[in-house]
Amino acid sequence: DVSISVPRSEFLGIIGASGSGKSTLLHVIGTLTRPSSGSVLIDGLDTAGMSDGALSGIRSQNVGFVFQDFFLLPGVSATENVGNGLLYSGTPARERKQRAEAMLERVGLDHRMNHLPNEMSGGEQQRVAIARALVHDPSFVLADEPTGNLDSQNTASLMELFVSLNDEGSTVILITHDPEVAEMCARQVTLRDGRIESDSSATP
Repeated sequence: DVSISVPRSEFLGIIGASGSGKSTLLHVIGTLTRPSSGSVLIDGLDTAGMSDGALSGIRSQNVGFVFQDFFLLPGVSATENVGNGLLYSGTPARERKQRAEAMLERVGLDHRMNHLPNEMSGGEQQRVAIARALVHDPSFVLADEPTGNLDSQNTASLMELFVSLNDEGSTVILITHDPEVAEMCARQVTLRDGRIESDSSATP
């Protein structure tokens, strides 16, 4: 009986304690897990009953994933890591590079384009991961505890980036257990024992 609608350009924070169902909901939203009942609609398209191949296509086109662990390839530059977000879209190599560089500029890393992951701080690596998630212009960004491995200063900087990206029109769904992080989201949905305990958008 969980029902959530996320309008375009919203910044939604899904919060709750460990075991509340955040990760399960994230996997369902991102079509990584099929719901036992009900449906998931992305841009009005009902994903229920789709083949695994079709769901992979939905993810590659419509969803930008950002995880707590950065999952950057260690031996390649920031530009190449971001460009990898376009590998399965058939985008030519030159265009991949141009779009990756433009996205790195957007997240404030134009001075780190040729650096390897181990030459960057944790906060910078997470910005690379965010650029990679955004480079294919997804319908929404799904961020799973993106500040979990960062100190307070980098957390604040990263959240300012999310707010800025949202102000520019990006739809962001962020999973967190940190109340301070959640406070920076325009809307907060709180989960408890697999149910929605509160939804700030429903508050008069």
